[in-house]
Amino acid sequence: MSKLLLLSAVIQYFIYGRLKLSGVHKSIIIAFVCWGLFWLITGHIAGYDFHSPFIEIFPGRWAEILRALSMTWAIITILLFFSFLAVDFLAWLTGIKMRKILCSVILAFIGTVYCLCEAYFVTARHVVIPTKKLPEGMNRIRIAFLSDVHIGGLSTYAHIKRVANLVNESEPDMLLLGGDIIDGKILPYRERELALLKDMAGKMRYGAFAVNGNHEYYHLFDEDVEQIIRDCGYKLLIFERAEAAEIVIIGLDDAFYGWLSPYLKPDDKNKFVLVLKHRPGLPFDSEGKFDLMLAGHTHGGQFWPLGYFKSMSQHSTQGLSRKSGGYVYVSNGAGFNGTPMRLFAPPEVTIIDIVRES
Repeated sequence: MSKLLLLSAVIQYFIYGRLKLSGVHKSIIIAFVCWGLFWLITGHIAGYDFHSPFIEIFPGRWAEILRALSMTWAIITILLFFSFLAVDFLAWLTGIKMRKILCSVILAFIGTVYCLCEAYFVTARHVVIPTKKLPEGMNRIRIAFLSDVHIGGLSTYAHIKRVANLVNESEPDMLLLGGDIIDGKILPYRERELALLKDMAGKMRYGAFAVNGNHEYYHLFDEDVEQIIRDCGYKLLIFERAEAAEIVIIGLDDAFYGWLSPYLKPDDKNKFVLVLKHRPGLPFDSEGKFDLMLAGHTHGGQFWPLGYFKSMSQHSTQGLSRKSGGYVYVSNGAGFNGTPMRLFAPPEVTIIDIVRES
């Protein structure tokens, strides 16, 4: 069972005890227990960790939808748990008598609404990278970077449309996909979203490139997601290099932490080298061998304060940082993993201007 489901089960047991001690009507307690058990069991059967032997019993997209709803309920129980703690602390601090259960439920409801709104409100984030390695006569090249769009589950066409609009409005020269673009059964359910991906790629002056994320591999046995990405006009780089506008783009696979040297040529030291990968860990021999690395995967934790723990586990820093002599940018991602909820980790479309250093 997933760690999140297990944590949710423990928290629901705590909430059950709290409701019982507070004298809440027995019918409400029974309803809460039954509702919680239903989503715990459903999430496990629907393949919360993508390894359930029962996934095939669900027709169409129902497995991914139920999995996402189960995760959403798990997050709501966590919010309710912290609401109990916050209300208890406030009552102790102020000495004010209050209806703690009602106040906790209201606080958790407000938190849930906020998290849902934040997950769907994607914005553009602009980053400037100075360099002396741009080709002669070029003062700027603009790159749009998308990671962790997660087309599938509870993602909506309107959300993907807003992502595409932000990309198109920035008028980039190149589009890079950092993995976890696909997260569910695509054909024939997500053809409109694929049309948006294809439209964006077709507008790029210097092309569109992509790498796989872990979720592409989760769904590789359901359908040929790699071919789907290629059919949308993206050059999929799996341990490959490409050149566009005299910029070297090296695409590494999802969890790869190996060596960068095999993909470099002797004259690359005079060119801008961009490393594209899903997880933000640096290759072992990266010192002085790249100018910019783009990655995602962490979602900024998706829920504060998980971003700090994600950064430590992935040896990364959210946003822009300097490592191994180059710039590293780790995106919060444009979508969400499973539940359509985020807390202080807003989704983003990253617009990167590589400019000539004066």
